Amino acid sequence: MASAHKEIGITYDDLLAYIVDNPNKVTEIEETLGYEQSIAGNFPDVASPQKEIEDLSLRAESGFKKVHHLVEISSLSSGFVPETELGKEVIDNGTEITFPLNITQSIKGRALGRFSETPGRDASEKEIQDYFMSECYELENYEPIKKKLKLIVKDTRRSLVLGTRKPDFVFIQKNTNVDYLNIMAVGEVKKQSGENFSNAQIGQAISFGEELLQLQPRRSSVLVLLTNCIIINIYRVTRVDFDQQTRYKYEFVPPQPLLYNSNRSENGWKYLVTIMESSPQDLGWVEPSLKFGSNTVILTRPISMGRTSVVYEGKHNGKSVAVKMAKRTNYYSYFDRERRVLENLSSLESPHIPKILFYNDDTLVMTPFGEKINNLRKKDVRDIITTLQNVHSLGIIHRDLRKFNFLRNLNDLNSNILIVDWGYSTNNSESTLPFAGALECMPDYVLQSLINEEEITYEPQVDLICFVRSFYLMLHKPSLTFGKDDDIKQRASVLLNFWKDCRRSDIWDNVYNTIEASDYEQLIQQLEELF
Repeated sequence: MASAHKEIGITYDDLLAYIVDNPNKVTEIEETLGYEQSIAGNFPDVASPQKEIEDLSLRAESGFKKVHHLVEISSLSSGFVPETELGKEVIDNGTEITFPLNITQSIKGRALGRFSETPGRDASEKEIQDYFMSECYELENYEPIKKKLKLIVKDTRRSLVLGTRKPDFVFIQKNTNVDYLNIMAVGEVKKQSGENFSNAQIGQAISFGEELLQLQPRRSSVLVLLTNCIIINIYRVTRVDFDQQTRYKYEFVPPQPLLYNSNRSENGWKYLVTIMESSPQDLGWVEPSLKFGSNTVILTRPISMGRTSVVYEGKHNGKSVAVKMAKRTNYYSYFDRERRVLENLSSLESPHIPKILFYNDDTLVMTPFGEKINNLRKKDVRDIITTLQNVHSLGIIHRDLRKFNFLRNLNDLNSNILIVDWGYSTNNSESTLPFAGALECMPDYVLQSLINEEEITYEPQVDLICFVRSFYLMLHKPSLTFGKDDDIKQRASVLLNFWKDCRRSDIWDNVYNTIEASDYEQLIQQLEELF
């Protein structure tokens, strides 16, 4: 690493990136900075994360505080690791803590609910899971404990309660529905293959905690349970947002036997019952409401989850609104772009483009609220293409037109179609960009560029082709098959061959020729004829 001397001028971002990429050189960095302090008396100019444009000259004490904070952040997990590696990370670098809640005084008299008849070694994992659920049910219905319970355990083995994922069980408040707004803690029941849980088993359980924190972006920590009904492990996963990066800190409570034991002040049974008797706030849950100055938006239900965001239906002044929240700080730039684009497009006063009501770094509140569609209507064709023509006239390209980004405003008398998700949009001056958007709808030249690993130039025709191909997929519902291990180049190759075959039809060949000529009105007429 180059010496952090004034003449060289290392930036704060440079230092952060270097530490994250080279955690083994932390000592060298600290020694270098210590040497510079002794000879220069001042830390070199550092770019402040709050004011990226300004160069500030920080004193040595401030500089060392920043470096130590960077060192601490660099030791946290980014969350983008395989489950086996994640489990190893927790074991190797997790911090041991005491159980973080006030332990219950509840006792249990009868055998049921005491985890005293655990299935034997030959039991299947399903049998162990079934036993855990039945014992929790007994606890919930044991009157002395039932009076104190605030949370219950729900079996979610068959429910996609975390978007596309199914933990074995979750804790929710009594008399509430299971959705990811209402989950207080999450857990897994696994059969051990050795003396301890495997790295993969630990990593899978922890990954559910990370996923829940992404789905509840206002929340900072969550408890994760892992048990085989003999031993119970409890982890606390904490979200750490710093300098537009989201990382995770892992803590663990020493494993405890789950068997009820009245002679021990602490054991796994008491931990489990304590969690069930705890309030949502005790477990770090944050009420799903947002404040924007004097305005309050109440989140009522989750709608969808994508790579960068979670979308909820919200209520503001009794009316439904769409609330889009970033899953990680890493995605704030997409939100900023979408906000700026929508503010620019508001000049069109189009009923087919959402309008921003409120926003902050990680949240966009928009109106109108739209519902998913299965198919397009004839009227939608003209509405979409005319809207795109107006958008293109302002130099803006959407880049991500696909079925899921078309919604219907059911509160409108005309049930207007909405074009949403403008976070990947660009303009003609930024036309050469990395790939983004729905691979299955991309033009042939974009697919070929991905195969050849070439730069991609985006032009307005991209939107028209993406729309036409989305329309085709909704109309014909073909089965597109990819190999399990196919990378993006292989998938692009499959799609390129698929769309070339489709173009052999005179109808679709004429449609593509019309797009190449940028004849919006002719394209409308051609597609309307298909209804």
